[in-house]
Amino acid sequence: MLGTVVGGGAIAVLGLFGLTHPAPASVTGNLTADSGSETKFPAYSSPAVAAMNMGATTTTQPTDEPTALATTKAVPAIKAGK
Repeated sequence: MLGTVVGGGAIAVLGLFGLTHPAPASVTGNLTADSGSETKFPAYSSPAVAAMNMGATTTTQPTDEPTALATTKAVPAIKAGK
């Protein structure tokens, strides 16, 4: 409750302050950060970027060849019990 009262009071005071202290015409008319005494640079222009090239889309067809090599039957080198 106290926070609501304090926050509402702060908003009311700021609103009243904004009405009684309007911004100067130089700020509201043309807002710039130019002081007039800085080094003049040429206007900035964004570099041109070419469109992205995704290249040709290809699909691979399955072949008749097996995908894994044939394996022989696994035979242990040592037999148990001998």
